[in-house]
Amino acid sequence: MLKRVYLAAGLEALLASSACTGSVGSFPDKASPGTGGAASLSVPAPPTEIPAADACLDDVPGPRRVRRLSASEFDASIRSIFDDPGAPVATVFSDPGALGFSVDADALLVQGLNASQLMDNAEAVASWAVANGELSRFATCTTLDPTCARQFIQGFGRRAFRTTLSDSDPRIDSYARLFLAERSFASAAQTVIAAMLQSPYFVYRSELGQRTGSGFDLTPSEVASSLSYLLTGDTPDDTLLAAADAVSAGSLQMSAMIDQQADRLLATISPAHATAIMGFMTGWLGLDRLYTTAKDDAVFTLTNLMRDNMATETRSLILEAFEGGGSFASLLEADHSFLNDELARTYGLDDAGMTGLFERVSFTAGTGREGGLLAQGTILNGYARPDSSSPTQRGHLVRSRLLCQAVPPPPANVDTTLKPLTTATTTRQQVENQHSVGICDSCHRLMDPIGFGFEHYDGFGRHRDTENGFPIDASATLVGLSPGDPSLTFDGLGGPDGLATHLASSDDVRRCLIRYWSYYSYGAASWAHDACTYQAIYQEAQGQGFGLRSILMAILHAPNFTSRVADED
Repeated sequence: MLKRVYLAAGLEALLASSACTGSVGSFPDKASPGTGGAASLSVPAPPTEIPAADACLDDVPGPRRVRRLSASEFDASIRSIFDDPGAPVATVFSDPGALGFSVDADALLVQGLNASQLMDNAEAVASWAVANGELSRFATCTTLDPTCARQFIQGFGRRAFRTTLSDSDPRIDSYARLFLAERSFASAAQTVIAAMLQSPYFVYRSELGQRTGSGFDLTPSEVASSLSYLLTGDTPDDTLLAAADAVSAGSLQMSAMIDQQADRLLATISPAHATAIMGFMTGWLGLDRLYTTAKDDAVFTLTNLMRDNMATETRSLILEAFEGGGSFASLLEADHSFLNDELARTYGLDDAGMTGLFERVSFTAGTGREGGLLAQGTILNGYARPDSSSPTQRGHLVRSRLLCQAVPPPPANVDTTLKPLTTATTTRQQVENQHSVGICDSCHRLMDPIGFGFEHYDGFGRHRDTENGFPIDASATLVGLSPGDPSLTFDGLGGPDGLATHLASSDDVRRCLIRYWSYYSYGAASWAHDACTYQAIYQEAQGQGFGLRSILMAILHAPNFTSRVADED
């Protein structure tokens, strides 16, 4: 019971120390002992679509906020604190998803049974730490006295709270009382670990800052935490924490810390560098649908090995662009891919001379395959029906994810099942026959004509020129949203007249990419004058040809990454 109450007390202390007024977005304004949630908490629902940007009328960053560690961040953080993958981390949180991600600060809260689960997990980890000799990582002493208490609290607290606890930090005395109430060093350390792993200073990521003039500058440790979780999905390591200390001491500029540490964490030799780009791309493009979309084995057996190979192909192409200064446009227009012998056979390509290792393969005319991200099995399988392609799903991907244009959901009383025709025909003809009539047409005309450009690829990612004996028609049309908007026509995916070529040159796609990546990075879909932030990112990335890495760095350089506006009353 002591530690459960400590969670609530710690939450109140964090609120008090930051002088929150209740207007700080995403932060529970009052903790309820025994629940770990809010006594009366009203939070906005996560977005179901990317909202329109609020006009840039005042060039300011966003509001202060805190957000709970995601389930994966929580797990990774505990294991990294002890530098031991064997730490017994239980499943405490189930993160709500929004727009393909689990990052929304308004949704990431400690509520209901989480507090009890959090306490059980913290106590299990603390017990494991004692039993497995982990305490010496945080203190050289083993005595039950105030000096040793302070050493252990500061040692463990630096890793758990992601900041150096100064000698005057009032939290030290609070934990020292818990420490000195025990009868041995081991039990005292166990109690402190259990309490700290339930504390909001561990469970929540703070972006509250310190007042500077009319706004707030985030502290070096807050920026270091944001940088680490964005780029690695994990708590800051000792090198990053030391850099934050150097900024606090005045021996390093904040901008220098961001650039130096981002370069280090994004180095190709770093295991985390792939996390930085793939974490975003997976959610934005729904790459994980490759594994969740049901497939009909009676038509074609898509094995787990085939799925893994397709995932490796996509990952390899994206990392090549990210590491080599490539843009999203270069991913769309790539004239090559990465294949091994198994994937080549799945695609119906010649695998002569190939092995199980992936290699760069160029696609030339007559190869029977187009390059580019949209023609990869990851996309083609993820956006398809169990037994066939889906122009609707593929068109929806382009419309909503690449162009940031909302498509209304179907009315609740409409049967969305695609009915089989009595005579053999193509998927395109089937879709046109059923979706071009009645109330269906108003929405499907925004998706299906785009999706027809993918029709040279079946529901399993295999290239085809005919279907059921009929020639494939992959001509596509991008219909404007308003009556005055022009409609653009394309011929398939690749080539100078292809859909991918148009999307690669589209400024709407570039701005949509920035819009989604900002949401993924900041954990907020919108705020007052947020268009200022997106425009700052756009302008910096534009000077670097909109390279994927340059967009990420522009997000780190935007004022919203290091500062906040004052709270509203």
